[in-house]
Amino acid sequence: MASYSKNRILGLFLVVLLLAPITGAASNAGNITAASTFTTSVNSSTENDLFSELSAQMALYNDNIDNVPSLVKRLVGSEEIAGRIELNSNEMLYVTLLMNGGEVKDFYRYDTPNDPNSKFGPSITVESDEDTIREILDSDYPLRKAVENMNEGSLDVEIEGYFRKTVLWSIQQLYS
Repeated sequence: MASYSKNRILGLFLVVLLLAPITGAASNAGNITAASTFTTSVNSSTENDLFSELSAQMALYNDNIDNVPSLVKRLVGSEEIAGRIELNSNEMLYVTLLMNGGEVKDFYRYDTPNDPNSKFGPSITVESDEDTIREILDSDYPLRKAVENMNEGSLDVEIEGYFRKTVLWSIQQLYS
């Protein structure tokens, strides 16, 4: 794994960071499934495949955390990142990443647009579709591909806070 360049690690991180927006107040409804134990009985196999692939990317990101620039670690810090991905089957994949010190501490999916475990709501939300996420994952330069998709509008990111918005803007300028 040490052969991954900083660009690849940053790209994988952006996939983690830019999964999809979930807005609104916390809800007590819905089932939550942790990434490490995900199985499907109701949802499509495509969702299971994408969720499993994203889970593997979270592990890869954490394994290479020392290669992640401190600017990126500060961006995600100890944030709650919510994601919403429209799958090719027209189903929705809702996920949350709980970050701590720039590392992914927890990654899970749930059945409702609002994370039933969220106490304050996400500070970073991302929305996209399955094809865009797969395009980024398959790219030789995933960070540049993610920024390209953000600039084209197929990867929408909403960030709270002036500092985090400035950091994201800087990443977009450096990798466009």
